[in-house]
Amino acid sequence: MKQVNMFLQGPGGERRAVTLLATEQVPLETLVFHGPNTRPGVLVDLHILVDEHGNLARQIDHEGLRYRFSGSNASWVLVIS
Repeated sequence: MKQVNMFLQGPGGERRAVTLLATEQVPLETLVFHGPNTRPGVLVDLHILVDEHGNLARQIDHEGLRYRFSGSNASWVLVIS
């Protein structure tokens, strides 16, 4: 079985290895990026990732591809290899 590696790639191309820490359900409209035709009250799974230094990154879109680390406004993109 091939191992799956997850990274968050940030501004400037920096990559951080991450693992899934938790998943929680949140209303779709609370995410920074969501579809324009969304209904109020729709719940989606939100993933929280952690890097090797213990920094937490929360999902900010409904696709699960964009994340932000705590204390930062920069968006990071999920890369899976």
